[in-house]
Amino acid sequence: MSWIEYKEHLPPKKAIKKVIINLFLIALGSLIVAVSINAVLIPFGLLAGGVSGIALVIFYLFKIPVYLSILIMNIPIFWWGAREISRQFLFYSLAGTFALSAMLPATYGLIPAPQIDPILAAIFGGALNGVGLGLVFRSHGSTGGSDIIAVILKKKKDLGIGEVVFYSNMIVIIISLAFFPLNTGLYSILTMFMAGKLTDVVLTGLNTNKSVIIISKHYAPICSRIINELNRGVTYHTGIGAFTQEKRTIVNCVVNRFELAKLKFIVTEIDPEAFMYVSDASEVLGKGFTR
Repeated sequence: MSWIEYKEHLPPKKAIKKVIINLFLIALGSLIVAVSINAVLIPFGLLAGGVSGIALVIFYLFKIPVYLSILIMNIPIFWWGAREISRQFLFYSLAGTFALSAMLPATYGLIPAPQIDPILAAIFGGALNGVGLGLVFRSHGSTGGSDIIAVILKKKKDLGIGEVVFYSNMIVIIISLAFFPLNTGLYSILTMFMAGKLTDVVLTGLNTNKSVIIISKHYAPICSRIINELNRGVTYHTGIGAFTQEKRTIVNCVVNRFELAKLKFIVTEIDPEAFMYVSDASEVLGKGFTR
């Protein structure tokens, strides 16, 4: 357990508890992914992204079990990854791959396919898949396949993880167009899109926070009211206007979406000519937000 304690920077008992929680969430996420594949994707002939998608193509064409294809294809990937990625990520990814491979045969034929049209199946199947993958990713692991390849290529070639996942999904779609009707590929694109969106939701949460920049001569009373009325911290930055060459104090604060309207009211009430812009902060860590 020493490498986990080192990576997590936790005392031994807390490190073991953390590992158990992560493994439980990985198993739960793998179960949800397996249900999405067996109860929705396979009955409607849809595809997932990455190695799971290729395994589904092989299943449709040759009736080789999905779990078996996933295990076989992951052998060279893990052999490569063992030399390139951290032992913690490798450990949790192995757990995710074996959990998914165990859940797939365990849930096959167990849950009847929903009586819905293919578009709803693509949306619902992708959403389930994304929730499951999100739980696995939140637990510092993966289900192997393209996720490990993405991490390796990020390290060796500085390719974005999103780029690698996108290309792997495109490979699955291109293969599907060669063997299946056009509808299968189009519905599968919708499935992959929903899976990506729901994965993001599980990872970052539903409450998108807002980062607000305020430029005003009356920055002091604005900051005072933000602190007292919204109970939010503020940060001062010093800037120089390119046109006027005047020094200005720039105010930056982060609020949740429910507090944004109150913040706008405070700023406009004190200084109607204030300059303010708002941007999304998808994940905020610290006091008053996510720990």
